[in-house]
Amino acid sequence: RQTWIVPNAVDQTFFEVNAAPDAATPPVGLCVGQICGYKNQNALMKSLDALAREKPFRLVFFGKAGPEAYVQEFFRLVKERPWCEYAGWAGRDELKRRLRTASFLAHPTREDNCPMAVLEAMAAGVPVFASKIGGVPDLVVPEKTGLLCDPDKPETFREAAAKLLSDRDFARQVAATAKAEALRRFHPLVVARQHLEIYREV
Repeated sequence: RQTWIVPNAVDQTFFEVNAAPDAATPPVGLCVGQICGYKNQNALMKSLDALAREKPFRLVFFGKAGPEAYVQEFFRLVKERPWCEYAGWAGRDELKRRLRTASFLAHPTREDNCPMAVLEAMAAGVPVFASKIGGVPDLVVPEKTGLLCDPDKPETFREAAAKLLSDRDFARQVAATAKAEALRRFHPLVVARQHLEIYREV
């Protein structure tokens, strides 16, 4: 049977965000998602330890946290790292405010389909590095609209973060290309038209 693949639509207000990190302050990276094992935040933190010793930056986590052992380890790792912060759950307005000054968005997941955090960051003009898993490779074109990593090789998270933090021209170009691609593919009007075309064909 024929199958149609249509991405999620991004709230159009995210396209009104134009990320502009403050060059006078240490860069800030965001990681958005439920704090849990398959989202893989703990491996991300450990992988960036060496980079944090070389470059000043902050990593801010957003998402709901449960009581399981993984989450307990997450809070311990955050507490041990002055460059990490857990900011709790963020609504759309808070997320847009944070994206305006973010230098990158990290999505180290081990399992995902069409993650909104990645789409929203692209729409806002924030460079993304994400795991090459599930539906993520359908969203991110390596070296053009973001960077793809291997969640089984955490060092690839460090390499991606280092590249975005060290090569600002590359990061700006990736962000600009990603924003244009998001507008072309993920804007709600575009996604609505795709659904209408499918309905007509059916």
